[in-house]
Formats: sequence, C-alpha cells, structure tokens
Amino acid sequence: MPDDMTYGALAVASRRRVLDALRQAGAPQDAVALGLATDLHPNTVRFHLKVLIEAGYVVQATGQRAGPGRPQALYAPAAPSVGEGGYALLAEMLAGQLDEARGADLAQAAGRRWLGLGRRPSPEAGSGTPATLDEAAVRATALFAELGFDPVRAGQDEGVRIELRACPFLDVARRHPGVVCGVHLGLLRGTVEGAAPGAFDAQLYPFVRPGVCAAEIRHRESR
Repeated sequence: MPDDMTYGALAVASRRRVLDALRQAGAPQDAVALGLATDLHPNTVRFHLKVLIEAGYVVQATGQRAGPGRPQALYAPAAPSVGEGGYALLAEMLAGQLDEARGADLAQAAGRRWLGLGRRPSPEAGSGTPATLDEAAVRATALFAELGFDPVRAGQDEGVRIELRACPFLDVARRHPGVVCGVHLGLLRGTVEGAAPGAFDAQLYPFVRPGVCAAEIRHRESR
C-alpha cells in the first residue's frame, strides 16, 4: 500500500464527511444510512468507503441477512477521531506523574483503551477471513498518519517495518519515553490485535535514529 494512498484518502472533503458520520454514528452503518447522513448517493458513499478501507481508516463486516439476497455490508471506523490540539503542558504533567508508578504499563493500557472507542464491528459479524499482515500494517499506518507521525512503510523478510518520522510528542517523549512511547505501543498493539486477534506480534523501537522511531509487525510464532 503506497503511503500516498494513506494520506490521499482524506484529501477529499466528501470522503472526510463519510468518515466523520461513521465515527459519530456510534454503531456500524450501511451505505444507505451513511448516504442519508452525508447527503451523498449510496454509490458515492460506497466508492468513498472502498478508498477508506484500502487506506486503513474503515473496516467492513457482514451483517445478519434479513431476507433473500446477499448479506448486508456494514462499516465502522478502524479508530476514533484523533481530534485537534497538542495540549503539550497537560501531556508533560501527566507523563511526569505516570513515570513515578508503572508508567509504561498504564500508558500502554491507555493506548489500547482509546482504540476501543472506535466501535469496530464484532468478529462474529465479519466474514470469518482473518486479516493479512499487510492489512494489519495498513491500519497501523493509517492511524499513525492521522496522528501526525509521518509514517513510512518498509518491507522486511518476515514482517513489516513502519518508520515514524515526526512524533507530535517528541519533546515529551524524550523526557518520558516509557510513558509516551508506551501509549504509542498500546495504539500499535491494539490496532494489530483488532485486525486479527492473536495473529501478529507488534513492537515499537524508540529513537532508532535521531527523531525517528520504528514499529514492527510480524506473524506470531506458534508456541
């Protein structure tokens, strides 16, 4: 998946409206409901959803069939809205406090919990086909792109490496890496786990180069 697909997915205003409507709905939606919410034709909505799915911002599941014909396609955001604002002072205060007691563990849990606000379709509603390593990496890249990390994917022999070249919390991360990087690790692992529970391992390596961190996703070895 080229990086320009991840960024370009949000370049169209009507496509952002579809994603915003999906995040505000509170439950998986079909294309007809999203068309009513955005004043777009359902076919236009389906086109935008296809792009958003390929870029990692939306996931699709199959709903219960109410009658004859194909099962209903439902859509949900892969993650909640990022929102705006850095709140650097607040981040510094909270990170400093967390550093004093189990900061890394609590921070990772916080990252996972935030992802739970995305309201993805339940696994039971899906097609039963587990996500591939590439699909897991697409979702992670999309999340970090929207958060402002300027991610760049690089293939590896047995996994995927995503370099994060522009951490929005770099100054705080340098002073409290266990906490800030712990949150980002929780986001990474929560995203990967949401794509295919138990299928992949994910790790975050802070500052592999000046100002650059690296996320790695690999198939989980059988134990």
